[in-house]
Amino acid sequence: DGTYSDCTIIVTDSDGNASNTLAITTFIVDTAEWAQEAYVKASNSENLDEFGASVALDGDTLAVGAAQEDSNQTTITNGTTSSSNNSRARSGAVYVYKRTGTTWAQEAYVKASNNDASDLFGSSVALDNNTLAVGAYNEGSSQDTITNGTTSSDNNSSGGSGAVYVYNWAPSVPLLM
Repeated sequence: DGTYSDCTIIVTDSDGNASNTLAITTFIVDTAEWAQEAYVKASNSENLDEFGASVALDGDTLAVGAAQEDSNQTTITNGTTSSSNNSRARSGAVYVYKRTGTTWAQEAYVKASNNDASDLFGSSVALDNNTLAVGAYNEGSSQDTITNGTTSSDNNSSGGSGAVYVYNWAPSVPLLM
């Protein structure tokens, strides 16, 4: 790949009179190449977590699903840590990373507020600006309405019915005093 560029060179004598004109066409070669920028792993990596089974990238934010991650946590951890408790098999998790320059760092560890075994939270992820959507196709609530806010149904009478969780990232705003 490349582009052509035209340029004209005018040669003048010592009195400033044009004595010759040269037309030159150059071919500029695009030398950009793909190169690995990072190798990303979960901060609590375990066998069979399936980290990377779903991935979404928007600008400098990366969301990575690990549908078979086993933690029993039911909250979001903002920062670089994640739970190492493995008492809720295949509950799932999503890890959010931010890039600064060419450096990636974990920004959040996200778990469903109604985390249950075999929900497969993180089996799909979508990211758009400050909104993250996470699929859990094996979540078992029989609820048939949308709950706005931070809670989720803990009813498990409809196994495998599935759910989508929507998260919004809001940057901290310093308080003026």
